[in-house]
Amino acid sequence: MNMFKFPSTVRSLEWGCLIVVGFIVLYPLFWLLLGSVKPDLSSSEYNLDAFVAIYESRYMGEVLRNTAVMSIGVTILSVLIGVPLAWIVGRTDTPLKNYISMTAILPFIMPPVVVAVAWAYLGTPRVGFVNMFWKWVMDTKDPLFDIFTMGGLIFVMALSLAPYVFIFTVTAFKNMDPTLENAAHISGANKWQTTLRITIPMAAPAILSGALLVFIQSLEIFAIPATIGVSGGIYVFATQLWRMMIGIPPNFSHAAAMSIPILLVCGLALWGQTKALGRSAKYTTVGGKSFRPRLVQLGRWKYLALGFSGFYLLVSAILPMLTLIYGTFISNRGRPPTLEFLTLGHIEEVLLGDGGAVILRSIENSLLLSFLGATIGIALAAVVAYFVVRSKWRLRGTLDFLALIPVAIPGAVIAIAMLWAYIREPFNLYHTLWIILLAYITRFLPFGVKAVSNSITQIHEELERAAAVSGANWFTVFWRVLVPLAMPGIVAGWIILFVSMMRELSASIMLFSSNKEVIGTILIQLYDEGLFSHVCILSLIIVILSLGSVALVRWLTKQTDVEGIT
Repeated sequence: MNMFKFPSTVRSLEWGCLIVVGFIVLYPLFWLLLGSVKPDLSSSEYNLDAFVAIYESRYMGEVLRNTAVMSIGVTILSVLIGVPLAWIVGRTDTPLKNYISMTAILPFIMPPVVVAVAWAYLGTPRVGFVNMFWKWVMDTKDPLFDIFTMGGLIFVMALSLAPYVFIFTVTAFKNMDPTLENAAHISGANKWQTTLRITIPMAAPAILSGALLVFIQSLEIFAIPATIGVSGGIYVFATQLWRMMIGIPPNFSHAAAMSIPILLVCGLALWGQTKALGRSAKYTTVGGKSFRPRLVQLGRWKYLALGFSGFYLLVSAILPMLTLIYGTFISNRGRPPTLEFLTLGHIEEVLLGDGGAVILRSIENSLLLSFLGATIGIALAAVVAYFVVRSKWRLRGTLDFLALIPVAIPGAVIAIAMLWAYIREPFNLYHTLWIILLAYITRFLPFGVKAVSNSITQIHEELERAAAVSGANWFTVFWRVLVPLAMPGIVAGWIILFVSMMRELSASIMLFSSNKEVIGTILIQLYDEGLFSHVCILSLIIVILSLGSVALVRWLTKQTDVEGIT
């Protein structure tokens, strides 16, 4: 845009945008740091007592060890799942690749709490459906496996997080320059040698980028450790923070002290992920290429590739969904799904029974928070993205960095920071929905900025310059020219934020209060109470809302032909 035509307006908006983003991101972090070294804010004394108490406690070593084992194990298993799926889709002649691609990202769409609850019912040693089937087939009393172990926790976490590796890596495989691979073929290397020694190393930056993002997410997710881990007596960072927050009284200072090192670890991982993603540009192209990579002819191995993809679909989506459907309509858990044992009574009980008002209120709160959060978040993200992409301001890099910071902050840490920042005047938001709304906007702002930035970069500046030369002011140019042209990215970003906020639990479980519940918090409560059918029904509601929103995204992007948004 011809910014010199109205420099004072643009500069004021740039500074305003920087101040707003800086405030919502840095203000809570400031109070988090202050709370960790100054437990009594009425005192002038600073100390490290909270850090000493936390890291000398008898449980801390076990929590740190569990967290490290879980995160490393989840990262490795996610790579072992995501990279082969990406290679099958991007570089082989395997049939049904479009369906495999949709299969690979389906767990990304399903909320982690739903996958966790379903596998908790599938893998219980005594009455889990998979174990019951195993005992019947093998005529044994010993279960096939126990989901409430570290191995079970890693398995379920990897099912939900492997799509991150797939999404990063499949693009690298599809857009890879085949020159080195062709040279390897000419030199006599077979397809497997070329894949292992050329293709995989060339995609290494993208693989590393996806792996580091999985590592960050594994520290952040609460629902799976809360259902699978806690039931097996395994506590990790997120669940230990939760225990501190539900204590009487809540131990805010110890929670803050525990959050700081994890925040630093996530920041370091994000830095590594950014560097890896930056290096991946040296090995891949993202558009306008005049070559097509050679597809590997698998022959009989294509059926093994199909089987691998089908097994992943089975354990990550089909079995969990069948479990939820079974629990919704069966009269009593454990009975066969025949007509005589099917009922609609559970649905009526959930929606119209004694607890129906709470469940309906949680759905209403989730929809309200998600709608307002997505709307406010995408509006702020659109302005931030505009200045990041279009502005020549020397501080635009700072603005971009501030907007990216929440990616490296686990949801539980954001919740603790919000409590420290907004539990006192002049911003006393404790016990209100607004503190949850602010946490949602802060946490998911980077996703909105990314979605809109991708759309704005596809719009040539000449259209904006033409409007400015014709006498339009900045607001007219932005609202009448840029927004309509970028609308596909804005709408898609809005729906991405909406879905993310609907499925959010890590911050919600720390910030909700009486009458301020959201769907995820009620689901965890129902699970703890052992209400099988209620849990299944509410899980299906979350899945329907999430899948419906994503289906809308795909429809919108298909209609507007915008690439890069799934």
